[in-house]
Amino acid sequence: MKPLNHLIAAVALSCIVNAQNTETTETTEVRENPDGTVTRDTTTTTTTFNPEARQKVVTYFSGYKGEPHGLPPAWAAKIKVEGMPVGWRSNVAKGTVITETQRSYLVEPTSDLVAVLPTRTGDVRYYMAGSNIVAVDPSYRVVDSIQIPTVRYETSTEVEVDRDKVEIEVEVDE
Repeated sequence: MKPLNHLIAAVALSCIVNAQNTETTETTEVRENPDGTVTRDTTTTTTTFNPEARQKVVTYFSGYKGEPHGLPPAWAAKIKVEGMPVGWRSNVAKGTVITETQRSYLVEPTSDLVAVLPTRTGDVRYYMAGSNIVAVDPSYRVVDSIQIPTVRYETSTEVEVDRDKVEIEVEVDE
């Protein structure tokens, strides 16, 4: 009976892991060439993070909303806020290609976050990109992204008031 239970568990796990990564291919244009051949333009959409995985990641980070940047303490020291691409503070969209100069701002997930993420398939890798967990392919194209609402990168604001003047000077670090 034990081997049968192991087989059932393995099949169930296989179904769960395969359900984590979904690819949809859509033909966007069909052209007939002068030589009689047909050319099809297709778009393949990969979804790595299902709704359950997204919720688990958001819940993981919500426990750190009182920490600097809303990150686990081990991560806060790794994140380079100075020079981080500004768009990464909100949302990194699917299809975005992370350039070579931007890659130094990517942070590999810690083992406790990896435990929450879906099992990686193929050549997809996970990173923290600003306030997002992204799945990227080998060319660093974002195939999926989770924006984490509790992660924030505030800039410091200093306000000086001289009671003899009506001037207020505000400095914002970006």
